[in-house]
Amino acid sequence: MSSAYNVIVLLLLAAFGNVVCGVDESRIIGGQFASQGQFPHQVSLQLNGRHHCGGSLISDTMIVTAAHCTKGQSPSQMMAVVGTNDLNAGNGQTMGIAQFIIHPQYNSQSQDFDMSLIRLSSPVMMGGAVKTIQLADADANYEADTMATISGFGAINQNLQLPNRLKFAKVQLWSRDFCNAQNIPGLTDRMICAGHPSGQVSSCQGDSGGPLTVDGKLFGVVSWGFGCGAKGRPAMYTYVGALRSWIKQNANV
Repeated sequence: MSSAYNVIVLLLLAAFGNVVCGVDESRIIGGQFASQGQFPHQVSLQLNGRHHCGGSLISDTMIVTAAHCTKGQSPSQMMAVVGTNDLNAGNGQTMGIAQFIIHPQYNSQSQDFDMSLIRLSSPVMMGGAVKTIQLADADANYEADTMATISGFGAINQNLQLPNRLKFAKVQLWSRDFCNAQNIPGLTDRMICAGHPSGQVSSCQGDSGGPLTVDGKLFGVVSWGFGCGAKGRPAMYTYVGALRSWIKQNANV
């Protein structure tokens, strides 16, 4: 198993070349398995009983995820599992979902404004392995090459094997000198870049909607990318700071 400090690129299952990837799942390859309670904000969104996307618990009734994880889906067919690092262990809380609140400006072609809030049918029991994560401030920013943390239940190899265990790894934030629309067509102010220029460790299927954190705060949401391990191509994350007021307005957080 490689070190947690291996840098990964998290991508959605993409069409090849310079096309915005599709809305399937993504995965962590490399990194380390998380211990119980290490990421108490982590959510597994289950569609028809199978892991579908990641999410982050921001209150006892609200989850932040990607809009493409909820677009076209029915709340009645999705459940949220919190408080576990192993989906087979049976030690998490499984919660019903009452409502999807998809950002009204979400564009499924460009993946701009790729954010959704999920309102749970009832509050989760907080404490122990279940805690909320603090959101980054509006317009929060970090220096280039700052190391962020990504976590998720996605697949771990090219055979799309789902381990059902939570993994995490470090990703490197890119500066706007490289992370801009001139270098990456389709990139907007609602997106941030993270990954490794070499694409030496990559990801393709199951962590969409999951958290990218810096200093213990939710800074990004896994959104889209180009191919798997494409050299010079980072992964794109929805920038929480840019949508902070919308979250406050709709989640009261």
